Amino acid sequence: MKKASCFTVIFLTVVLTICLFGTQGTAGEKIYQMKGEITAIESAYNTVVIEVPMGKRMFTVAGPLSSEAILKRGGQCAGLTDFVVGDQVTVKWRGTDKGHIIEMLKGN
Repeated sequence: MKKASCFTVIFLTVVLTICLFGTQGTAGEKIYQMKGEITAIESAYNTVVIEVPMGKRMFTVAGPLSSEAILKRGGQCAGLTDFVVGDQVTVKWRGTDKGHIIEMLKGN
């Protein structure tokens, strides 16, 4: 009988731990920040493509701006049309099941 109650307590502790800590991982999404060069802009679809050097390779951050995206150019608030292909920018983005979402774009 003691083995069964001990097993039950351990089982419930594990389940509770998974419930508490398992949901916190999905609540806060990881935001990445990188520096790179804009290689494409599609204002009509509110999307941008940034190539980020990573060693000898390039990493592509491409996707739409989030509805709350912060865009700055020269320290001032800006719109996507204020950026051009070739601009060096800092980008903050997060990944989703469908791709990248850009949260911040900052140029000089």
